[in-house]
Amino acid sequence: MQAFWGSFRLDPRQSDNASMRASDADREIVRVVLSDAYADGRLNREEYDERLGTLYESRTLGQLPALVNDLEPLDGPATASAVPAARPDADLRTRAARKWRKDVEESFVGFLIPSIICVVIWIAATGGSFFWPVFPMLFLGLNLIRTVAQRESIIDREVVRLEEQAATDAPPELPADPPPHP
Repeated sequence: MQAFWGSFRLDPRQSDNASMRASDADREIVRVVLSDAYADGRLNREEYDERLGTLYESRTLGQLPALVNDLEPLDGPATASAVPAARPDADLRTRAARKWRKDVEESFVGFLIPSIICVVIWIAATGGSFFWPVFPMLFLGLNLIRTVAQRESIIDREVVRLEEQAATDAPPELPADPPPHP
């Protein structure tokens, strides 16, 4: 999309800009696309890790388009005929992946805030003796690890839930007209 390439200060696709040093902001733009592609299932974990490693090692703008050339159009906006219609199941999977990311964020916050509170209480109350906050941190950390590790099953359950919701939200089918009376 043109909006994607327009978000760079200098367009990395242009040969005049290819030798310019890439900024952290430029890398962040590409990182977001890679993360979204991984969450959508367009990249597997190995591809995502490999591209992310290459991204952080990149020095010039010219190295960036190759990382996203199969994820974002290189030639600007596509015409309507070139873009296939979005499949409903792909849209549901995208929505389910967003829900999973939200669940991960909530689990992380649910781990971080109580852990910080427990450590502050531990420091204030005991002055550094037995580190008892490890117990709630382990318990809360298990939930975070479970949420991250069960990505596919959480997404699949959410897709099923969204499909069921779509089925119940659909208008009921009208009964067939009764035969006329003689």
